[in-house]
Amino acid sequence: MNDQLTGLIQDGKTNQAIEMVRGTKNYHESEEFVFVVLREEKSMPDLVEAALEAFLGTRENRHEQHGYWVHSLSHFTHILWKRRMDGWIKRFNRVSFMGANELRDPNCSDRLVDDFVRYAKFDDEPADFHLTAENLRWMKKIPARIKTHRFDTEKEFLLWKLRQPAPLCWDNDAQTELVDLSEFQNNIEQLQKLGADISEFNETKMDLLAKQLSKLESELPSAQDRKRERLEKGIQKTREALSKIN
Repeated sequence: MNDQLTGLIQDGKTNQAIEMVRGTKNYHESEEFVFVVLREEKSMPDLVEAALEAFLGTRENRHEQHGYWVHSLSHFTHILWKRRMDGWIKRFNRVSFMGANELRDPNCSDRLVDDFVRYAKFDDEPADFHLTAENLRWMKKIPARIKTHRFDTEKEFLLWKLRQPAPLCWDNDAQTELVDLSEFQNNIEQLQKLGADISEFNETKMDLLAKQLSKLESELPSAQDRKRERLEKGIQKTREALSKIN
């Protein structure tokens, strides 16, 4: 089916492609169609709209089924953010959070919140994307960025980010979260380009790693089997990163 859709798009048969994506049977198939449509450079705007509209139509307003749909949705929302398809992001967020609250089914809705934290620009207002305390009442801890409003400048936003707790990322090898030095360094470089004073962050990179190392080492004595192995890998990687900046 995906090859057929790809062929229709590449041959310029948009009407037939639209008919195909509208005939989707479930969200699994619709998700695959969305990926094809967003991937192909020859996809016309009306085809993109049809594919996303069809996916929206596959949602079932039932507990568990809603959460499964949001899980499927979360697989391609990063593409919508990178393309800044704000209208669709807001629409999907509204439906997802409504189901999370009304059906008590927040499965994977946190991924949509994380998308905003990861991709939003300095002047994006969380509430515009339906990220409010009322809509997110199912979350145990709402991210700090969601509690802020839009920032006046990118410089102000980057300074705020660097003053937050250490950014973490999942390390597949260690199977645990480690300090995300790449994001930290990227923020520093962007601030430098903006001519900002970054002297307050000179020792921050070492401090971040030292705190991470201390946390991992504190968990080691009580850890068993696989968790202990993961912690040991995390400790090793953190020590290596520290040695490179000492």
